[in-house]
Amino acid sequence: MDITVVISQMIQLFLILTLGYISAKTKVTNQKFGIQLSNFILSITIPCMMIASVATMPSNSDKNDIVLMFIISVLFYIIMPFVAYLIIRILGVKKEERNLYMYMTIWSNVGFMGFPVIASIFGEGAIFYATIFNLIFNVSNFTLGIMLMSKEGKNALNLKNFLTPGMVASLIAVAMVVANIHLPDILNNTVKTVGDTTTPLAMIVIGISLAGISIKSVFTELRLYPYVIIKQILLPGAAWLILKNFIASPYILGIVIIIIAMPVATSAVLFANKYDNNVALATKGVFITTLASIVTIPIISYLLF
Repeated sequence: MDITVVISQMIQLFLILTLGYISAKTKVTNQKFGIQLSNFILSITIPCMMIASVATMPSNSDKNDIVLMFIISVLFYIIMPFVAYLIIRILGVKKEERNLYMYMTIWSNVGFMGFPVIASIFGEGAIFYATIFNLIFNVSNFTLGIMLMSKEGKNALNLKNFLTPGMVASLIAVAMVVANIHLPDILNNTVKTVGDTTTPLAMIVIGISLAGISIKSVFTELRLYPYVIIKQILLPGAAWLILKNFIASPYILGIVIIIIAMPVATSAVLFANKYDNNVALATKGVFITTLASIVTIPIISYLLF
């Protein structure tokens, strides 16, 4: 893997993110627009990207790799709550912030940043495998994630919230592969064109959301510094040491590790808003980890691949 390609891609993504930040600071856009655009991405462009990814799967894809990715994804979200709890105890997180830190540790930015970064490193065909991971992400996020972020716990679970467009698109994409279904070219090209807008739009949304944060307050949240090192360097490094013994394909292993190395999911802020959790801390977590990923992802790519 050419590390300069990874660094170049991360810089490009950061520059697009910066445009979103500048647009909000200069009042070209605002936070309301960012929320609307975020909903558009989650409901339209990412589902299109997932479905289009079926057509871009490598022709030599092994069904065993698909099953393996599914099993890894399930095991990941079963094990990660215990890992997250260990991390917050090591960091000495205050009791009232523990659930939020657990959420930030378990759910990384698979969709908004994960898909475009993985596509840039491994090719568009890799998006399908990330879609499988994202399917389990959604299942766990809209069950355990809600329970962690809401003061009502399991009483906050809602079937309507669970059946998101992203979840439905994940199921459709997997079903298309299992049943060997392919869309007509004109429909697939349309879906792919819409899905391709995910990368720039997602970066712009993150930039807009970052514009609403007090930069000074972000950098005085001292616990986030060791947290970044643990989450975005030590955790994917440890995962690589373990998984390389079970995953023979460097391609699949690379996709999994890059997903694990992603920054905190932007849904942390959305859920914090919706369930009256610590919005300020969630926003700081997204900001710091997203900023750090410009450096940590190339480092992980260089050291491990």
